[in-house]
Parts: sequence; C-alpha cells; structure tokens
Amino acid sequence: MQNTFSLNRVLIPLLDQMLSTSISLPLEMIQAGVTYSRLKHQHSKVEVCFCAEHLDSVTSMGGIPLTPEVTFSETGQGDLIIVPGLWRNPLPVARQSKALVQWLQHQHELGATFCVAGTGVTFMAETGLLDHQPAATHWYFLERLKRHYPDVDFKPHHLITRSGRIFCAGSVNSVADLMVHLIGQSMGEQIAHKVEQQFSHEIRRPLDQILFAEDHTTAHNDEVVIQLQEWIRQHYCEDIDLENLIAASGLTRRTLHRRFKEATGFSPTTYIQRMRLTLASDLLKNTDLSIREVAYQAGYTDPDYFSRLFQKHFQLKPSDFKRSVRGKIFYLES
Repeated sequence: MQNTFSLNRVLIPLLDQMLSTSISLPLEMIQAGVTYSRLKHQHSKVEVCFCAEHLDSVTSMGGIPLTPEVTFSETGQGDLIIVPGLWRNPLPVARQSKALVQWLQHQHELGATFCVAGTGVTFMAETGLLDHQPAATHWYFLERLKRHYPDVDFKPHHLITRSGRIFCAGSVNSVADLMVHLIGQSMGEQIAHKVEQQFSHEIRRPLDQILFAEDHTTAHNDEVVIQLQEWIRQHYCEDIDLENLIAASGLTRRTLHRRFKEATGFSPTTYIQRMRLTLASDLLKNTDLSIREVAYQAGYTDPDYFSRLFQKHFQLKPSDFKRSVRGKIFYLES
C-alpha cells in the first residue's frame, strides 16, 4: 500500500503536569522509523518542534522540565500534532487554554493529523471538532468527560478511535499502537513492522484490525463491499477463490476489483492475505501451535508458502517472530 500522509514536521504543545511518556514514546518510535528509513535511503529526517502559548519552561508530571522552542503563533504548519495527556483532572486546564484550543483548530484547518493521548482529548473536545464524532480517553476520567462534553461520542470500550484526521488513544500503550499505524502510513509497512519489533510485539494489534474486529467500522460507504467484507470475515480461513468473491458480491470480476480497491485500498486477495497473516501472528503469540499448525489454522495449505509470506509481511520468519514475542526478546536489526 502506498504511503498516505507526509510526516516531515511534528508539533507538540507543552503543558504543566503533562505525561512526558505520552510524547516521548511516540517521538522515539518516529526516530526509530527514520533510522530504519535511512538504511533504505528513504525518509531522512523528521523535524520536531515544542511549542506553547509562552516560552516559559513547563514541568511534566514526573518532574521533567520542558522548554518550548516557539509560541503557538510562530509554529507554522505541522504534519502531525501530538497532544499530550495530563495526570490530573484536565477540565480546569482546558478552560484556561484558549490559545491552545485556537491553535489546534488552526492546525486542523491547515490539514494536520492529530495523535491525541488520553485526557488530551479534552482540548480537542473544546475545539468542537469532535462534536458527534467518536473519541477515546483514559478510563478514569471517562464519565466526567462524557458529562462535560455530551456532544462527543465517547467510546468506553475502545482504546483507539478515528474521526477524520483526529486519532484518539486512551492509554500510552494505545499511543504506541497508533504510532505504528501512522509510521506505516508515512514510511511504509516494512518500516512500521521494524519499529514494532523494536518496541515489543505484544503492545500492538494492527489499527485497522482493531477497528475491524471490535466495532466493524469501515472507512467507506460502499454497501456491497461492506457486505463482502462481512462475508470474508466469516470465511477467510477457508479456501476462497475469486469465483467465491464474485458470487458473494454479485459483481463482475472487473467491477469487484475496482470497487474493493477504491473502498479499502487493497485488492480482495491482499485484503484476505492480511487478515490471515494477522490471525497467524495472534496464534504465534498466544498458542503453542507449531508453524505448520498455525499455517493451516490461518488458511494456508502450504507451510513453506505461508512462511515466505509471513516473513515478507512482518520482516521476521514465523519461528523468529514466535521466539521474540513469547520470550520478550528485544533487539535492533542492522
């Protein structure tokens, strides 16, 4: 899949009592992506800029002093805005942060993508950009924020939500999940998988599969393709061929390929393959099945073919993947 958004400039607003991990972890993951990209002579640099209403130093919840480089009015346009979470009740802070709220609105108008950590959703809610839109936040403040922002569609059972270009994550681990997805969109899936390996397999399920599995949301309105996706969900471990898909959809071969690709970004074959490989990775993480048994469970009759596909997709052989996630081995590939 082609890269879908540029990640050249990251802007981070600083606030007193912010959780430094809500910005340090995504920044370290981005830098890991840049490092791997350089090895492929691709993405060479991501500019990071810390900003605030004033240039006074702020102190994170952990006592770490952080100093903004520019004021909100001086930032210019960002590709990605990382909105940090707060340790304490965010509502009083949000009421006093009109300059931040206006800046967030302006960055949205300029076309930025947002990664919103935990209670940072409060600032996005103040902009009105989440009215009648899904949002996630930290469970501890969920009910309080639901009462304060009744127009926001908070999702208590989801740790990641997307509303257009606004991604909300309910926890730091969910921020990590989200960053792997965004790195994949900007630097490519191979780089994203390498970052995932460095920052631990078990923190993550692919974002599209989380949304797909938990609430069956789609990013398109093609009802025929939605129905076909549901059919694939029920049958993807079986021996599916193109004729099965044509029969299930009622479309011609040419129309099926065109509409499915337009709706999902993938061909039907690639879509099914991704689902099977995700199932295989879950089985490798959570069961003691052999590689051959995992291949059969995921719908592959040829274990060698499965192993080649798995290695191409995850940048690791199935056996190495299983050993690393089950043994919690962390390493950086050269």
